[in-house]
Amino acid sequence: MQIKKVSVLCILFCTLSLLAAQNPMASGLDAYSRSDWSSALLSFQKAAVDSPRNPEPWYWLVMTHISSGEYSAALEQIHAFEHRFPLNDRTIEMNYQKGRVYYLLGWYEQSMLTLDAYIRGNPEHELVASAWFWIGESLYAVARYEEARAVYYLVVNKYPDAVKREAAHYRLLLIEQSEREDELLRLLKSSHEEALQIIEEYQRREKTYEQALSAYQRRIAEMIRDTRAGELEAQLVEEQSKNADLRERIAVLERIKAEQGETSDGNRNLPSSSVSPAQGTPQESSAEDLRRALEELRIKAETVQNRPGEGGFQ
Repeated sequence: MQIKKVSVLCILFCTLSLLAAQNPMASGLDAYSRSDWSSALLSFQKAAVDSPRNPEPWYWLVMTHISSGEYSAALEQIHAFEHRFPLNDRTIEMNYQKGRVYYLLGWYEQSMLTLDAYIRGNPEHELVASAWFWIGESLYAVARYEEARAVYYLVVNKYPDAVKREAAHYRLLLIEQSEREDELLRLLKSSHEEALQIIEEYQRREKTYEQALSAYQRRIAEMIRDTRAGELEAQLVEEQSKNADLRERIAVLERIKAEQGETSDGNRNLPSSSVSPAQGTPQESSAEDLRRALEELRIKAETVQNRPGEGGFQ
């Protein structure tokens, strides 16, 4: 029984394979469903050659090129389809596919213009919602986020059963997240700039304070030097006055000494009997005292004369 079932399945498979080989269109659709793009292309090309007036192989050649990522080849096939079948119902969809291929090629302006013309010409077509979605994608790609948001809202709210509704909703979430991130970055940048301004202002004030402090210290030093110089100058004048008085007194004493010396010489010429040998004359005692006083005055005068130099004033 099992052998019989296996035999039936083998016969059925061989029959289908034979039919598929005889029908390249069916082979192409089968390969397309399995994402076998190279096999699908070969089958659809063979079907297009066998039935050049049939638009279906040409249509599926376009779809296969798009699915396999061969967008330039897909665009060429779209132009060939429009040229061969200008009045076919598939031509309307080709306008939509053309706009989508423009987007996939990165030609966003052409994509939006093509899809807008498609929507205006066929507002009730089944792919209108998808066309709006691809317009939103083109706007999003060129960073026109507010316009893209409006288009995505249109897809979500006006076409709740559209294939692209979930994708449009996801884009709306991305735009909102991007706006929050941009706002956060703006706040961080603003805070950083404000912090830099505060630091710069603090450094400027600190430098100004240091300069003012340095100038104040210089002024104080100059005032101290001026005050000290005045004090030393007054002290010098006073000491010089004292020194002059001492010199004057020394001169007086020297004159007295000279006069006393002359008197002593006169006394030595007197007879020796008039002076007691055991007792000195009053003039001799006075001369001795005078010499001692004179010596003390000289020492004091020299001390006074040298005192200003000891204070460091010159």
